[in-house]
Amino acid sequence: MRLPPHRLTPPRLRALALLAAASFALTACGGDTGGARPTAGSVAVPAALTECAQCHAAIVNEFLRHGMSASLGPVLTFPHGAAVQPVSGRRYAFGAGGQFTLLEPDGGRQRQLVVGRIGAGIFDTSWVGAQLDPQGMPTGRLTFLPVETITGAGASLAPFELAGAGAGLRQPVTPECLQCHTLDAPPRVSAGNGTDPRHTYPSDLLGADALQRLSPLSCTACHGPTTRHADLMTERVHADGDDLGLTRLRDLPPARQRDVCARCHLQGEAHMELAPVSPGGPQPADFLARRPALVPARATDDFRFVGQLERLALSACFRGAPEMTCTSCHQPHSGAARQGVASFDAACARCHPTGACSRDPALAVRDVTGEAARSADGCVDCHVRRSQPFDLPRLRTADHFIRRRIPLPAAVPFREHADPDGPLQVFDDGRLQAALATDAGRRWDAGLRALGALRLGRPAEAAALLHDLPPPGSAEARTPPRGAALPPLETCADFHHLRGLVLEAAGESAAALAAYADALALDERHPEARVNHGGLLLHQGDMNGALQDAALLLSFYPRSEQAWNLRALAAARAGDAGAAAAALAASAERDPDNPATWQQLGRLLLALGRKQDALAALRVAAELSPGREGLAADLAAAGGS
Repeated sequence: MRLPPHRLTPPRLRALALLAAASFALTACGGDTGGARPTAGSVAVPAALTECAQCHAAIVNEFLRHGMSASLGPVLTFPHGAAVQPVSGRRYAFGAGGQFTLLEPDGGRQRQLVVGRIGAGIFDTSWVGAQLDPQGMPTGRLTFLPVETITGAGASLAPFELAGAGAGLRQPVTPECLQCHTLDAPPRVSAGNGTDPRHTYPSDLLGADALQRLSPLSCTACHGPTTRHADLMTERVHADGDDLGLTRLRDLPPARQRDVCARCHLQGEAHMELAPVSPGGPQPADFLARRPALVPARATDDFRFVGQLERLALSACFRGAPEMTCTSCHQPHSGAARQGVASFDAACARCHPTGACSRDPALAVRDVTGEAARSADGCVDCHVRRSQPFDLPRLRTADHFIRRRIPLPAAVPFREHADPDGPLQVFDDGRLQAALATDAGRRWDAGLRALGALRLGRPAEAAALLHDLPPPGSAEARTPPRGAALPPLETCADFHHLRGLVLEAAGESAAALAAYADALALDERHPEARVNHGGLLLHQGDMNGALQDAALLLSFYPRSEQAWNLRALAAARAGDAGAAAAALAASAERDPDNPATWQQLGRLLLALGRKQDALAALRVAAELSPGREGLAADLAAAGGS
């Protein structure tokens, strides 16, 4: 999995950022994993559920009230509201007809079209915008808009916008962002975006109509493919014995039942896919090793919005009951609100008889929680905290860390990470313990914790954890150790790319170049490793090598501006202003809302004596950001103002 790509602009082609196309997934999801609460009588059964409804009408009708059934989709009602980013001073506003506007403090303006939603609206709705070119036409690139709608509270800055100066209209919607909201393969806007299913690049180039084409979650999300089961039940095909055509989840061991939910409810600080996992339904028995997640090694009072299994694993009732699964408490086809607090109390009573409660009868639920009881027994009220997640202010939800005594609900300041300065560990429910205790397992664990440290902005710690691994560029660096029982890091191109980022941040350029080369030896189409490899070659003065990387990237992903930026820098370094201008023009066509690209293009065109073309490019830069350094002088030189 990858973080949203850092779009490297010509002046910053090699700037390192921890959000730069890394292989770890972001965890601050902006919307609920479910959907709105339609009634069976008001919403038609979606096509993905029609066949299931023939035999399971009651279950399907109940599921249609569950948030999962509306996990994403087109805009039903255009949002409204506005917000200001406190650090950058940017103003954001929804307008008529689905327009969204970003207004810079210097008067620069960008617009996008609201084309979809992610999240059900039970807690929160994230909005998706389509990037527009200077003529107002969608380019096919999708962005999380920096303003969300908190149910009951209205417009609010999105989580990614609360960190520092925010991302503005630079937080891309990628296949990795969508994987918990749809099981459909990511759409491609054209065959020219590459045919390798491992990469969509640029990763946000999904098409302005993607949210209309993608299906929300259905039965397949938990049960796996249902076609063969339907064929057997309707006698379109025949099978011997008790073959149902799918696996009953209750027939799986408890840990594997939890894995079905963990695919989306174990985000951690970061996670990485080392071996294929199923997009839905039962997972491989070694799921936690195939998709290891890094979580804080020490418990915190606060919790993340999408961290249910991570928090549940801290609970004494979980540690003492290995047979516990998510459905020990949750009815799988009903949303939590519809299921009701009394139902959860009844689940507690199956293991903890009501009479065993140690609460003094004189002690009211309000004394424990600060709020009125929601049920007669009060089990959930007293032992499951309802509070604000640290990564999504202005709402409240359940902290799945079940405790004898819970902290009172609190509104905490936003932060990105659960324990920014604390140690990380690979999440383990006991299945990885033996493998992690071996020499190979300790090496695997150190490699993953290093990449987690990078995610938390601690590159020195990451470099120290990677220090004892075989040196980049050696055959051993790409060879799993003997006796390895876990999916290897050594054969994972993403791992080597991230190792390159760590080494580059540490100032070890030669080692970083070798690490990027390791990634490319394993996967020549790895786009981010190719960009960073070419950027380092250019930094070292190897223009031919940089141009070769740019050409390869273009052959795989012709819709990417990154290769054109690299080509432009190499051409400019070689003194070929014409070739550099042509490359920057191609870059601006692919990423038209980058003022730095337009300004640099204008300067190159001025140097070539093409004042009219230069003026046109500089005016686009001025519309996007008129206060850019030197832009007024550039416009004057081109005969504009």
